[in-house]
Amino acid sequence: MLLLVFATQPVWADFNEGVVAYMMGQYDKAYNTMRSLAETADNAYAQYYLGMMYLNGQGVDQDYAKASEWFRKAAEHHIPQAQYKLGTLYFNGQGVPRDFERAYAWYRVAAVQNHQKSIAALPEARENLSKEELKSAEKLSLEYIDKYGPKKDNGGGPGAVNHPTAAAPADQ
Repeated sequence: MLLLVFATQPVWADFNEGVVAYMMGQYDKAYNTMRSLAETADNAYAQYYLGMMYLNGQGVDQDYAKASEWFRKAAEHHIPQAQYKLGTLYFNGQGVPRDFERAYAWYRVAAVQNHQKSIAALPEARENLSKEELKSAEKLSLEYIDKYGPKKDNGGGPGAVNHPTAAAPADQ
């Protein structure tokens, strides 16, 4: 167990370096760091930051389809900010087909995790759905909440999403 703790420390150090590079506008360095962590360590926060970089064209060409791919990976790792961003891409039809049911479902998943922007987005998403579509969206959201909603306590050890050094990314 102790070996596991020490083996994950460089991952978090690299992640922190990537976040600092991102915040300093050093997007090439941030991209290289986050890409490595997202692919080799399956780091959900690195996946989120890659989504942000593709969404905003920071260090890469703006590409909504690639942003949606990275946000989906992070969303499936229970990251509410990524769930909100993915919902917004579905709502606007950016990089994915416009789909108000999926937008609603992803907003709901993040909302049950108390993500304020998702809570605020739900009424507008709901207004775009017929009664039948809302019923379908509610069913889908329950499936997503079960799969991608709040994580059960997993001990909080290194590598866990709720690791203390894995502070949630700033909502952008």
